[in-house]
Amino acid sequence: MSERINNIIDDIKEQYLEDDNNIPWIIGFSGGKDSTVVLTLVWKALLSIRENLGSSALSRQVYVVNNDTLVENPIITDYIVEVLECIKTAAIEQKLPVNVEITVPKLEDSFWISFLGKGYPVPNNTFRWCTDRLKIKPTTQFILDKVDAMGEAIILIGTRLSESATRAKSIRRHEIKGKRLTKHPLNPNTYTYPPIKELYLE
Repeated sequence: MSERINNIIDDIKEQYLEDDNNIPWIIGFSGGKDSTVVLTLVWKALLSIRENLGSSALSRQVYVVNNDTLVENPIITDYIVEVLECIKTAAIEQKLPVNVEITVPKLEDSFWISFLGKGYPVPNNTFRWCTDRLKIKPTTQFILDKVDAMGEAIILIGTRLSESATRAKSIRRHEIKGKRLTKHPLNPNTYTYPPIKELYLE
């Protein structure tokens, strides 16, 4: 394993063991490369913590959250469901504090109710109403529910500085020098943690 990857895993371990009342972690999992890398490195970090400090050190809950828009290609949906089941089974077998959750839009925000019932136009580049209603709102509600229950939440994001100049500028704008966590720009009592921000594709 490369030194860069080992450094990221060490960073994740340090943050996981931070004395912060075990604020729950939330990983938005789409099945894409970045969210898969984040989950994989967190998984390796948890295994390392257990090996070195014992199971009692794994007291922080990690939620792997997938958003089902209910209008995805059935092949993709079936694949994601299979992957999530594998994650759930592996977490149980390996006794890791990893929980799998699937969010869906509320009925009134669903695609067909919005499109046929409310007369919304087909989503386009200038009016992408579906992103907010089908993806952002359901996941945001899950996060708010966790904040209500636990007081705070930390979202692990798979953004990388090397993705684009715009993405790098956004990351730099919100980060606090010397701190891993930054305040979420929208959700109260919520922080973001980008463990793979220094990672790049070769």
